[in-house]
Amino acid sequence: MASDWTLGHRGFAIAAAMMLLLGLGLSAARTFKKYQTPGPPDPINEGYCDFHNGVYFPSLALLDGVSPYGSQYAAEYPVSRQIPFFSPAILAIHAPLSLLPLRVSEIVYFGIMVALIIAISSQSLTAAGLPRRLDWILAIAAGIVFSRAGHVTLFNGYFTFELVLATILAIQLAPTRPYLAAIALVVVSAKPTYVLPLGLLMLARGNIKALVVGAIMSIIAAAIPLGWLAWNQGSGNIGAGLAEIRQQISAAQAVHHGEPNELPVLSWTRIDILAIVAKWTEQDPSDEVHLIVMLVLLAIPIGLLFRRRKIQLDDSVAGLTGALVLTSMIVALYRQSYDCLILAPLIIGLVAGILPAWKSLGLIRRWILAAMLLFPAYNYLSTHMILDKLKLDPFIERLLTSMNAVVMVIALIWIVSIASHQLHQRQTDEQATPQ
Repeated sequence: MASDWTLGHRGFAIAAAMMLLLGLGLSAARTFKKYQTPGPPDPINEGYCDFHNGVYFPSLALLDGVSPYGSQYAAEYPVSRQIPFFSPAILAIHAPLSLLPLRVSEIVYFGIMVALIIAISSQSLTAAGLPRRLDWILAIAAGIVFSRAGHVTLFNGYFTFELVLATILAIQLAPTRPYLAAIALVVVSAKPTYVLPLGLLMLARGNIKALVVGAIMSIIAAAIPLGWLAWNQGSGNIGAGLAEIRQQISAAQAVHHGEPNELPVLSWTRIDILAIVAKWTEQDPSDEVHLIVMLVLLAIPIGLLFRRRKIQLDDSVAGLTGALVLTSMIVALYRQSYDCLILAPLIIGLVAGILPAWKSLGLIRRWILAAMLLFPAYNYLSTHMILDKLKLDPFIERLLTSMNAVVMVIALIWIVSIASHQLHQRQTDEQATPQ
């Protein structure tokens, strides 16, 4: 059974554990060596910068009743700037970490990230129909740690692993355990760029109960800390406080979009297709353009998911259903390289080939598609560290930093083709079956 825990091959488990510990040790050592002292941005030393700027101090400000979206927060706390629009719910989730001294909190959070990596690995095996073998779990975890996406998350201390695990669980549990999926969606709601495309795709899939309950829970989880901030910002007048926070969020988004690393024209980390179009046209798209492009790009996957729902064809997060959801999430809207970690169960599903959709694809094509989905996670050529050392011609650098998104678009087109063929084959078989 996929739910059983086994050791697997002892020698392989030991080797995988050693590789995992090596990767974690190297990441911890680099974080320590390049540690960023909380305060103004330091492009040379960025170790745990996202933990400071996106987890610890924003949650500490929440506890203090100071809006982390505002300029007062940026001036009074040792951060590089105010945060962009994350749901206040994620600030509340991280608040216990801010009750600890900073150094203790950093160590605790590193441990939490390791636990999340193990959970992602285990859940990926379960989704792919494989047993929870310790040797495989450790091997997948080591692969995540040595990937570009996994290492940068450990190094910067961003809450990517939380979003990844929650996304996987929301997709996997929605049909059978909608209330647990709804809890996962509360975490996913931390970033609108995650929850918007995922919500639309899950709606097409028919996960109505999980979405409705998740939306209610997300609103409540955000409203409580937001009300607390508004009360303090408005000196007891919640309405005035909310108006001020709305202005702060708008200003914070403008600051966020104005940073050179966030501009798609200059970014080496964006892997969504609009960012690549912007890079080559040298035109930075507005938020409205991002949303319009997202809706256009999601139209076909949404249509396929809806048709699959009508004939009760669903193979969850590691199958063709997950392939449509996860790859279109990456291609359609703002994505950084670390977001490709959501593909973990899909890649394991392809490599294992147990699910019916992948059995029919054949070994070679399955592994080619898996390699394409792995590409953004291991493309170290599109990293600041390597690009700075290579000093390439701008045209070549633009090519290298565009490859991740191009490969993902090709993978999505292939997946759409497979899903369309499967639906056509099902229709043909039904017409050929005598009534």
